[in-house]
Amino acid sequence: MFGKRKRDSEFEDEIQTHQRLLTERYIRQGMTPDDAVWAARRQFGNLTLLQEKRRDMQIFPSLESFWRNVRYGARQLRRNPLFATIAVLSLALGIGANTAVFTLLDQLVLRLLPVEAPERLVMIWPTGPILGSNEGTRAVSYPMYQDFQRHAEAFEFVSCRYFQQVAIDVGGAAELGNAELVSGNYFRALRIGPSVGRVFSSMADDRIYKGHPVVVLSDRFWIDRFGGDPNIVGKKILVNNYPMEVVGVAAPGFTGIDPSQSPHIWAPIQMKPLMTPGSDNLGNRRSQWVQVFARLKPGYTVESARASLQPLFHQILEGEAREPRVSKMPEYYRSRFLKRTLLVETAATGYSDVRRQYSTALIVLMGMAGLILLIACSNVASLLIARAAARQREIAVRLAIGAARRTLIGQLLVESTLVSVAGAALGIGLSVVAARALLSMLPNNGTLLMLRAEPDLRILLFSTVVALATGILFGLAPALQGTKLDILTTLKDAVGSIAGGGQSAKLPKALVAIQVALSFVLLIGAGLFARTLVNLKTSDTGIQNIENLITFKVDPAKSGYSVARICSFYTDAIREIRAIPGVRAAAYTMVPLLHGNERGSDIFVEGHQVKEGEDMHAYINGISPGYWQTMGIPLLAGRDFDGRDRFEPSGPRKLPTVAIVNRKFAEHFFGAGSPIDRHLGLGFDSKGVRRPLDVQIVGMVENSLYDGPRSGVRRQVFFTYLQANIPLPATFYVRTTMDSTAMSPVLRRAIARIDRSLPLYEMKTLDKQLDETLSTSRLIASLSVVFGALATVLAALGLYGVMAFTVAGRTKEIGIRIALGAQRGPVLWLVVREVLVLLGAGLAVGAPCVYLSSRYVSSQLFGVTPTDVWTCAGAIVVLGLVAAISGFVPARRASTIDPLTALRYE
Repeated sequence: MFGKRKRDSEFEDEIQTHQRLLTERYIRQGMTPDDAVWAARRQFGNLTLLQEKRRDMQIFPSLESFWRNVRYGARQLRRNPLFATIAVLSLALGIGANTAVFTLLDQLVLRLLPVEAPERLVMIWPTGPILGSNEGTRAVSYPMYQDFQRHAEAFEFVSCRYFQQVAIDVGGAAELGNAELVSGNYFRALRIGPSVGRVFSSMADDRIYKGHPVVVLSDRFWIDRFGGDPNIVGKKILVNNYPMEVVGVAAPGFTGIDPSQSPHIWAPIQMKPLMTPGSDNLGNRRSQWVQVFARLKPGYTVESARASLQPLFHQILEGEAREPRVSKMPEYYRSRFLKRTLLVETAATGYSDVRRQYSTALIVLMGMAGLILLIACSNVASLLIARAAARQREIAVRLAIGAARRTLIGQLLVESTLVSVAGAALGIGLSVVAARALLSMLPNNGTLLMLRAEPDLRILLFSTVVALATGILFGLAPALQGTKLDILTTLKDAVGSIAGGGQSAKLPKALVAIQVALSFVLLIGAGLFARTLVNLKTSDTGIQNIENLITFKVDPAKSGYSVARICSFYTDAIREIRAIPGVRAAAYTMVPLLHGNERGSDIFVEGHQVKEGEDMHAYINGISPGYWQTMGIPLLAGRDFDGRDRFEPSGPRKLPTVAIVNRKFAEHFFGAGSPIDRHLGLGFDSKGVRRPLDVQIVGMVENSLYDGPRSGVRRQVFFTYLQANIPLPATFYVRTTMDSTAMSPVLRRAIARIDRSLPLYEMKTLDKQLDETLSTSRLIASLSVVFGALATVLAALGLYGVMAFTVAGRTKEIGIRIALGAQRGPVLWLVVREVLVLLGAGLAVGAPCVYLSSRYVSSQLFGVTPTDVWTCAGAIVVLGLVAAISGFVPARRASTIDPLTALRYE
């Protein structure tokens, strides 16, 4: 492949030496010098043929031919920079969009965990009802996990994990970090070892309740915060203000079982009471909070493991049903409890709540990006057809002098592949920018640490495959059509007639109709998702002017505060904040609003007879006095919480005595009657007995959203934070007349005056929080609009190109029509009619596609149906305008053709 000229020169020198020796021999034999030279040449043979034979013996002929085609194709592209630029940009946009979406889809959904034999990992969780509390998705109780660990025969290991944010103090500076509480066999089950020190084991770190104050650092956290110190083992850090000893560092590249978030540290699950202050549910079977993962034994499949677990699960349920809390419940609830089933699913790719939230959106966007690539490829195919038509005379000459059609097809395919590879190279660069834009649309509150915009080897391989596939698939048809021609007719200089022939124009027109159909699908998708976002964003939250509400979170319990000290801190914080100039009101809550978080309980109401199967669930929140004024929610009846409702922090009372309900709750349980001074009870106690109706309703407020617009208004019950006798975090809300950017540092300084070491996090406006809650819809809407606009532009270019190609081929015909007296209007209509036919054909193909795809996107819509008439009409109008504009320029050019020029065209 390289240094050929030097080897050719050396070979020629060697041949000339042999010919000179033969010439001298023939001269000695009596020949004249001229006769001797010719005899030597005849004796030795043709130098060119000898060179070719030598080359064939030394290199691969097919490789040499391919390399020649590559150089020839590159020269052809350099000679046609406009064609090359348009084609490369079209493919770059299509490949870049696909690569960007696939980059995130691969990391969140497709990529296997970086552990040994990940296909043997499974996740285990039960269906509801649980007759207790639930924290997180796909959770089980810790005692049930222990039952699986001891008695499940299908698994080598059964491990569990719980993700929690903690305060990590390294060198006197506390910061919020991610911790994963794991069972002692967690690392062994995943077959992950240490890079420094040791990892956890069941014998050393899973035996004593609150007795294993040790942590394992992630490799990345070790390098970032400790500079990769090899002597880190044995040192201590403060976690939630509790000293924990570092016993090791996990292997490089291991970032946990959730592909979207990386723990800074791992801690034994027996330390949960210290890692989650105020929550100690290790031994509670009615509290589901751990996620269970297991490694299959050889010979077991997911299905066989599931079947083997069901009898064990039912034994566990029957034992739990004999507990007082379950046995004393109504028969309806007990029977539903005993009918629960166990689910087992492959965990080769781990598990992520972020994946669950965004996987459908990414799959929808991947489909839309694929349609963009199809449109781009159709455009390039149309360009290649037009270019092949323009090169027909060249191709005919090469065929006439003996070139094989197979060889020419290969050359044309190499040219189209070069365009695709160049488009892929540019597209990868664009994909990095696009992927970063995608990541910026996702809420980043410490849970997206592992997602990266930069492509890795898998993404590069994906882009390469896409480039080669597009180059071959969409270059093949133009290559076949361009080399299938009548050599004699073409060499008679009738290219103009051939180019405008009906056969050569059929494929470009079909491709344009397909582009219109795909653009129609994308435009409708853009319209539906954009209207969904507008509907969600403009939903009535029940809270006034959320753009003027600043929110932030604080959790004093993670810094070692007692309950009494927490209550004192919240009182001091509210006083400091309300004293700031520009602050109109301030309050705090237990559950953050519009955040997607939920906390609820079964509520039994005075005077309401519970029907069998009736949903008695209500969503609860703890609020401070002044909350309604801060949020701008009207108090409809009764009173607000005040000093009369305060518990002493050291008092015996643990449950609230007063509550405020929203209008939806009151209307459901009391109809048109007043809820004031009525009573309610909070579910069941630890013995399964319904709690007494000892909570007095003192107020009713207007409805407001709880966790987001998609859920709508829920039945809500509000309790006062003044009666909270357990350590709880708080989300503060501050209504201000100042700009939020200017107010944020002022609020931080106000909290720092109380405790400088206490970390504040997630400071933003409530409007920003709503945007983050709607991030899935915002992501789909934003990209679908971009994809729809891009598809429309590409379709316009394709429509313009094919009509220009058609008009150029019909120049002679149009000239004759004008020469015979045709007016400008009919000539314009001649071209516009073809545009309308292509538009109609595209819409006819696109309409069924829209109907078939509607069921796949319906779950992502809000306030609009997949077949909304106005959205479809808008897409048709947009495409009609684009088609009219794209077809007008060629039509106008056709109507102004000079008949004499047209008749001399050939």
